[in-house]
Amino acid sequence: MRRLAFLLAAAAFPALAANTSHYVDKLACDSGPYSLKLPSTYAELRKLGPLRSEKRLREEDLGEYKATYRELQFHGLRLGVVTYSNDAQKYDVTLAEIRTSNWKISPLRAGHILPAKIGDVTTRDLSSTATVEFNGEEDTLRVRLVGRRVSVLTYLCNVD
Repeated sequence: MRRLAFLLAAAAFPALAANTSHYVDKLACDSGPYSLKLPSTYAELRKLGPLRSEKRLREEDLGEYKATYRELQFHGLRLGVVTYSNDAQKYDVTLAEIRTSNWKISPLRAGHILPAKIGDVTTRDLSSTATVEFNGEEDTLRVRLVGRRVSVLTYLCNVD
């Protein structure tokens, strides 16, 4: 009976739950106040820092050109990108996972305390140890908190 009461109370207070999801207007990987700040060309992107590895994940034939999905691994940063055979410098980001504070490519930083508000969401109401998702129209920002500090930021980006 106590267990049932606890489960009902937890359902009534979703902001207190460990893992939550929130809609945030203007959240996007490539524009707006929470966007990634990355170089404009693929060649510059590869020079962000010492590149530990680059994997070619798959290739997609789009008729006139091919899209190649790649994973770039730097110390504390993993990027999923798509490059295009018809424009060697163009790329789109599919994923960015930031694990160390030395990467200044996001307005949020690993190792730092989450800002008091993200969009209309008051972050002080969130559990101090949780995984929180902030969802925009197409993209998602997943934040893993440990003791109110950001331990991992993961951008999940929709490529048009």
